[in-house]
Amino acid sequence: MSVLNFFLELLKTPTIVLALVALIGLIAQGKKFPDVISGTVKTALGYLVLSAGSSLIVTEILPFVGLFGDVTGLAGFATGSEAIVGAIQNSVVAIASSSAIIMGVGFLVNILLARFTPLKYIFLTGHMMWISSVTIAFCMYEAGFNEIMTIVIGSLLQGLFLTLMPAIAQPMVRKLTGSNDFAVAHLTCLGTVSSAYIGGLVGRNSKSAEDMKLPEGLKFFKDTSMSISIVMLVFYMALVIIAGPEGTAAYAGGTNFIIFGLLKALGFTAGVLVLLYGVRLLLGELVPAFKGISDKLVPNAVPALDVPALFGFAPNSLMLGFIFATIGMIVAMFLSSAIFGVVPLVSIIGAFFTGGVAGIFGNAKGGRIGAMVAGFVYGLELILFSAFTYNLFGHFAAVGAEGTGHDCIDAMALMTVMKQPIVGIIIIVAVFVLACVLEVSYQKKAAATH
Repeated sequence: MSVLNFFLELLKTPTIVLALVALIGLIAQGKKFPDVISGTVKTALGYLVLSAGSSLIVTEILPFVGLFGDVTGLAGFATGSEAIVGAIQNSVVAIASSSAIIMGVGFLVNILLARFTPLKYIFLTGHMMWISSVTIAFCMYEAGFNEIMTIVIGSLLQGLFLTLMPAIAQPMVRKLTGSNDFAVAHLTCLGTVSSAYIGGLVGRNSKSAEDMKLPEGLKFFKDTSMSISIVMLVFYMALVIIAGPEGTAAYAGGTNFIIFGLLKALGFTAGVLVLLYGVRLLLGELVPAFKGISDKLVPNAVPALDVPALFGFAPNSLMLGFIFATIGMIVAMFLSSAIFGVVPLVSIIGAFFTGGVAGIFGNAKGGRIGAMVAGFVYGLELILFSAFTYNLFGHFAAVGAEGTGHDCIDAMALMTVMKQPIVGIIIIVAVFVLACVLEVSYQKKAAATH
């Protein structure tokens, strides 16, 4: 059991997982010892820098979330997949124990599927693996499966799910990056891809957000640090001014409320810049190293990474997606109150990290208009789907998680289809088979063009 716990702890530590992937890949390529050590350490450092940037972004945006709730007076349940699966694990021992095994065995199933099926994606985002394993264990628990069946069926579903999600987003990733070097490992692929297609339909021939021609006096907007700073300054300053010195004092302490808003906006930008540097460092080392695994262990394997890996390819689209996802979420809160009688609170962190990806994909399909529409649609989807699943599962009261809901659309889709387990399993397997057929078709076309 201690060996299993060590393995599970390792899987939950993405820095170590990615460093080991780089180590194995470089050794498999027969690289010299100094190159192996350098590539391994730089991969770990790249992820740690990326994580530091992500943590700084979250730290700087949390007061915004609190102020937003204070200013609008809207009360509802928090949207955060990490929060809800953590609450479920702490409340239901059977789910906690079975999900741990599902996570470990499911990763091995993912590797086997990547080895023997056309879908070559190896899912490497640890916290997303954790969320999906708990979600699957929860679905099996709700359906009344015993622990053995939960573990066996759940592990197979986990492997299928981890392999399938990157495949769904990969056509968008290829279009964006112009290569098949890496994929996206996140539980928001259904939302970002569907919203991007809608954005593409609306945007069509719209010019890319990355090619916007600005007047000479506004050229500084092309600088990522300046554009993000200005957007966040507008967001933060509007809130602190509306809240006033008294309303802001609970978050700012003794700092002047205007200065507090200024520092938080610039701190958010600093977090993005740190994150982008970490992404460049990580991809610069991991992708070439992964070629060793691809060549030796899982032919043509593609590493599936967390969504920040995409940010550097379209920073303007990222910000458009973020802004319009936030607007979409605010609109959806009022719609949700009218339709479902519950109000999921805006997930600002989700709006940036995954609403931003919707904008990036939307721009790839429909230019700047596509980015804006995709971000807005994604915001609507996330909040409305969160309200739907919150009601569908009785506010999660039976598993001690009332007051929290998901913000990962793929996890919500999985829960919805698994409400009827047999139907859900058939759907997941059918979609997996379809994805395999489409992947084979793509590979044949790619081979014919070379």
